[in-house]
Amino acid sequence: MDPSFICPALLALTLCTVQVSAQTWDPVKRATGWAQVDKDGSIAFYDPDQTKIVSWTREAGVGGEVNLSGLPQALWYWEIAHGVNDDDVSGQAPQPEKWALDASFNAWVVTGRYLQCVGKDGKVANIKLPCEVGDLTWDAQGLYLSYRCAEPFIEKRRFEGGGVVWTYHGGTQNLRPVATVRHRIAVTGDKTLILSQPDSLGVELIDGVSGRRKGHVDFTAKARPAPARILGAQAAGTMAWWLDKNIVIQALPASQVPSLAMVGLLLAQEDLTTATVALVPTGLSEKHAFIGIVDSDAAFIAPSGGLVFVPIHSN
Repeated sequence: MDPSFICPALLALTLCTVQVSAQTWDPVKRATGWAQVDKDGSIAFYDPDQTKIVSWTREAGVGGEVNLSGLPQALWYWEIAHGVNDDDVSGQAPQPEKWALDASFNAWVVTGRYLQCVGKDGKVANIKLPCEVGDLTWDAQGLYLSYRCAEPFIEKRRFEGGGVVWTYHGGTQNLRPVATVRHRIAVTGDKTLILSQPDSLGVELIDGVSGRRKGHVDFTAKARPAPARILGAQAAGTMAWWLDKNIVIQALPASQVPSLAMVGLLLAQEDLTTATVALVPTGLSEKHAFIGIVDSDAAFIAPSGGLVFVPIHSN
């Protein structure tokens, strides 16, 4: 794909390193919206007041920021100027929804049906996507986009130019969009993509290099089949890979597994080595958003904003 670029004059973007002592925005108290823990323990948050992506670690605090102040307006007018505004842009300019920072500290931002690369040189590449994105993860080579469809629909896109490396349809061509996220993804250290299932705690394994299906894992809980999951109108909970543990963790609202007779937000701690799952209460409400693992703590964003850490232990 050959992305079109917005002139830097339309988007004043700066990338700078900031000192911890100069922090004016504290994600521990103010983080809201989407976020995901990267493999190095860093987390990129969006600060809506300053329209910036802020890179933060628990040890060092804020390490850098990317100014996105012109991004929604630039995309909006780019769509109109190029006659491709087939989505509804009549109300207000679209806002960043999901994002990642690559190794070169370029920001990759999902906005509506666009993937935008915000480069350090001030240029912005706009790539029109086939559907709205339900989930996002990444490795050193590129992004994995799981689209918000009735059946699995995943693309891997390279960081060099944003082109498609492979597409996975899960053996079906039913790409009908749906209102809620049904399929979550996480990527392991050996580039295996893990795909959640909407009606069970089982997972599909996909080769992250080739996009080919590697297999399926069904889990047992206390020597019995893991309970079924009933999404209903709810979205599937976020999924994360626990480094060096061979464990994938899914956020599981207790209301989606009524057979357990539990409340609040659970973590389905799934060991791929033993094909067993432990269902662990977090003590948090279902409205808390799981964003990943930092060391041996599960990280969440509270409904009213701010980070919450809950210790977890391997099986």
